[in-house]
Amino acid sequence: MAEHTEPPFNATPVKEREEPLDVQAFMAELGNSREFQVNGVGARQGAEAVFCTLARRLSDGEDRKLFQALGKDGIGAILGACAIHRGTSHAKRMDRAEFITDVADHLHIPMDQALRVLTVVFTAIRDRLPDDEVAAVASQLPADLADLFRRPV
Repeated sequence: MAEHTEPPFNATPVKEREEPLDVQAFMAELGNSREFQVNGVGARQGAEAVFCTLARRLSDGEDRKLFQALGKDGIGAILGACAIHRGTSHAKRMDRAEFITDVADHLHIPMDQALRVLTVVFTAIRDRLPDDEVAAVASQLPADLADLFRRPV
């Protein structure tokens, strides 16, 4: 028969995560992605790489709108932290290859793998945005990246 044992008196409870639930769900979605796992990319690391490149590509006004739509204390905080990487120029023009190269360089992975990670992050972002904000962000991306960002039809 199994013995009943009392837990030790000095046991400390497990500390709750300090992240809001929307951030936890977002990070879990990214971290559970096969693309992230295969490339050894951490959820936060991958999100930051894509958000930093996206922040450099968007106009200042659109950057702020996206930040607010994602929640300044939630997922948007990841984007907000990356806004400093833009420097003095806003809405840096870059094509698809340069965008993907920036993400690949940030993550130290090949470009083809960076595109896969980028696609996972774009999907996770757009699923949390209203349609008008998805359209606004897509309008500022190169056409071939805008198609990745828009909702599937």
